[in-house]
Amino acid sequence: MSENVEATEKKTSPEIEKIDIMNLVAAFWNGFKRLWFVLVIIVIVCTVRSYFSTSFSYTPQYVASATVSVTTPGGSYTNIESAQEMAAIFPYILTSGVLEDVVLNDMGLKSLPGQIEVEAEEGMNMLTISVSSDDPQMAYNVLQSVIKNYPEVAEYIFGETNLQILDETGIPSDTQREVVIRGSYKRGALQGMIISALILCLYVFLKRTVRTKEQLNKHINLHDLGSLPHVRMKKRKKEEYNNLTLLNDRISPAYEEAVRRLRVRVMREAESENGGVIMVTSSVPGEGKTTTAVNLALAIAKQGKSVILADCDPRNPSVAEVLKDQGKHPGIGAVLRGKVSLQRALTIFQIPGTDAEMEVLYGGKPNAADAALLGSRKMDNLIETLRMRADYVILDTAPADLLADASLLGKYVDFVLYVIRCDYTKVNKIRSGIETLTARNVNLLGYIFNDDVNQKSSRYGYGYGYGYGRYGRYGRYGRYSHYGKLKGTGQTEDEAGRVIKE
Repeated sequence: MSENVEATEKKTSPEIEKIDIMNLVAAFWNGFKRLWFVLVIIVIVCTVRSYFSTSFSYTPQYVASATVSVTTPGGSYTNIESAQEMAAIFPYILTSGVLEDVVLNDMGLKSLPGQIEVEAEEGMNMLTISVSSDDPQMAYNVLQSVIKNYPEVAEYIFGETNLQILDETGIPSDTQREVVIRGSYKRGALQGMIISALILCLYVFLKRTVRTKEQLNKHINLHDLGSLPHVRMKKRKKEEYNNLTLLNDRISPAYEEAVRRLRVRVMREAESENGGVIMVTSSVPGEGKTTTAVNLALAIAKQGKSVILADCDPRNPSVAEVLKDQGKHPGIGAVLRGKVSLQRALTIFQIPGTDAEMEVLYGGKPNAADAALLGSRKMDNLIETLRMRADYVILDTAPADLLADASLLGKYVDFVLYVIRCDYTKVNKIRSGIETLTARNVNLLGYIFNDDVNQKSSRYGYGYGYGYGRYGRYGRYGRYSHYGKLKGTGQTEDEAGRVIKE
């Protein structure tokens, strides 16, 4: 007892988890593979936006320049000193407005349409005079006026000086547009990459899903029943080839072997405790519980055991869809309401290519009102009838963290198999679903780690897109369906208790 208390205190005490670099890298890589298309679109959009924004807002600047030599016929300065001094004093001459007034008066303008700069060549009696303007002809005209009038303005400071043109650009052309546009591509792409990196970081750090069994075992203490490998999607024209069940003769051998291992473990546990009514559930929609329940029932039936598969999810019955049965069958709700007999509602399902068969109790048409009957005495009686009729009864139910159906039904079954999809469900959802069941003293046999990419199946397999069903009827939890196929690694075979780690 003291050991249990000590263990509980240890579990509930706050602790800082060490950062696993490899898992973090794997999380970013998985996130990138999941979001790469969106991230590329963001980079493209930012690049195109920057291009058009720069193109439409770009104002060309034309620079007319000339290199002149400075001579002082009778002044007290040498030619080199005069050039250096004229360049140094030029900003003061320009800001004083004297040169500007002279140029404006010479050109007959009211304002100067550009900027004037003067730079002296180091150790030489030469000046480079530049005029920039958005009008090439105006830039050239202002340059000529500055060359003509600059000596007159500088005469009051330096005395008589002469400027002789050595070289000039003439009427300038725009040489910067190509450079500016090329820079806009780079700026836009960089901006897009930064935004994409931020989105990827938020996705990885806020998603908080379980990618490996090692991570999962830090948060829950359930018996590991094994993994079902990730199967790569390859859509086929024939509908039967787009089904992730043992009915698909093109399913990968690795997946079949994983289902067989699951069957062995479940049958061993059931036989050891004389229990044959097994409920399959998960935390949220989209984790593959219905597909797992169907495959488990098929695998046990192929062993020559009598099996009944019951769809106990009246709000969203999915067993018929997974089995590709498009016929009309009375649902479990009709049986519970006494509208049809159990014998009439049960359907014989012959497993193709074998002599094996199983009975199926379909869910019928979606009806939320039928869910209220799952915890009733009628349901208890129905399960007892099914128990006497077959060696194994497999019940597919609604997600445990989503609805109370699984916890209500759990008190009538022998075991519960909990399906957890790799890198799909948030940790708090997994714990909440398990806590909901344990609060009603439901016997959790263990968890199945589904879609485990650490156990990849054949490259020619078929994906999970055809077997997880649609959960739009579950209201706001329908958003889980867009998580798609995500990745994770790791597998263990440790057997532990059934107490949730706090």
